[in-house]
Order: sequence, then structure tokens, then C-alpha cells
Amino acid sequence: MPEYWEVAKDYLINSDALLGNIIKKYSYAKLVSHKNPFITLVKSILGQQISVKVADILYQRLLIICQTNINPENIYLCKDTSLQQIGLSRQKINYLKNIAIFFLDSPHRLENNYFLNNDVNIIYDELIEIKGIGPWTIDMFLIFHCLKPDILPLKDIGLINSIKNNYNISNLSATDLNNKIIELSKNWKPWRTVATFYLWCDIDDNVVQY
Repeated sequence: MPEYWEVAKDYLINSDALLGNIIKKYSYAKLVSHKNPFITLVKSILGQQISVKVADILYQRLLIICQTNINPENIYLCKDTSLQQIGLSRQKINYLKNIAIFFLDSPHRLENNYFLNNDVNIIYDELIEIKGIGPWTIDMFLIFHCLKPDILPLKDIGLINSIKNNYNISNLSATDLNNKIIELSKNWKPWRTVATFYLWCDIDDNVVQY
């Protein structure tokens, strides 16, 4: 759990009553890092555009074919047919291979502190060069691996749906909805990561830990 977690919870409870009730409801839930940048990116790719439950099933299947050792070399050497058999699309297979190559070419990036000690913009610039990784995946990485405290993943469907349901703003156009979320999130700064996490909890009790 990040060292700022309890401070952030108290701040959010006091700054937004509605969000505060959600935090109290799920106060047992905590953000956890795998402390492995490769695993976090793999899980983020698996989780693209599918439910938390299905993403977890895919990850468990991937663990089996990698003999419980998911690392860049094993993913790179894994046959595409084997990955297809566990339910991965050709596109996601390519993305996983691209990530594997990224780390095989620069093994020092596997060190836990490599990304932790870097600025958000530097991390973004490095990861966006990998085909298959976009802003959403980078946001997941910043939240779950880097534990950055103030990340608001505006492209995350789960977060959007939770905010729509809780703040009763389902009838807005896409542009107005985006603007409204940004406006609401001003009350959550500088702890928007924590706000996002608990809003996820309210839309899906089984929040994935990328």
C-alpha cells in the first residue's frame, strides 16, 4: 500500500461527501503493486476492453503456459498458437511480444526502481513508443506499478461508468461528460489515483490489481 494512502483517504472523505461514503464502504481495499513493471504491463494489455473477471482468467491461463514464470523471455518464446488457445487475440499477442522485446532490449528497465524514479512525462514518452500501449495502458502502469498519487484515467470505462452512476450524470453528451468528470476531479486533487481506485471498487467489487 502506498505510504500516502490513509492521508489521501481522509482528504477525499472530507472534500467529497459522496466519494467519502464510497471510500468508507470499501475501506478494506488497498492499492497493491506487483513491483514488477513487466507483469503490470502484461496484465494491463490483457485487461484492455474486457471485464476484470475475464482478464483474470486470461492471466491465470497465461501463468500455466509460462509455467508460473511470466517474464519477457518466456512471453517472447511462447508460440502464438499456444497464446491463441488460451483466448488471446492476434492483436494482444503482438502487443505482448512487443512489450517482451522492449524489456529484452533494455533489461535494466526490469529493475523495480527504474520507473519509480522517473518523471511521469519521461515514463509516458518511453512506453508510448511500444506498439499496443496507449494512454489508458500507461495510466494503469502509473497507478499500479509507479503508485503515482494523482492519476485520473479519463479513458477508463469502469471509472466513467462509476462516476456516471454515482453522480447521476448519465444523460450528458460525451464531451460534456468528460468536462464534468474533470470538474468533479478538481475536488480529488492531489489524490485522484485514490479516488479512481475506490470508484472502481464501487463498479466492480473484484478490482483487478494490475
